[in-house]
Amino acid sequence: MSDNGWNEWSRHVLSELERLNGCYDKIDGQLRKIHVEIAMLKVKSGMWGAIGGFIPVLITMAIYIMARK
Repeated sequence: MSDNGWNEWSRHVLSELERLNGCYDKIDGQLRKIHVEIAMLKVKSGMWGAIGGFIPVLITMAIYIMARK
């Protein structure tokens, strides 16, 4: 009894699924790296924002102290 070439197609389908799974794993790994890099950039931007906000406060305090003398 002939199976109309399904054995050959089933092997082809399985190999394609394995190939696509490998591509998915690669993309997933890259996406995880991007998430980590974004988190690091958020921390850095928060630090620079705090420093940037602190500088005008220091200048204002210095002017205020100098004006009092």
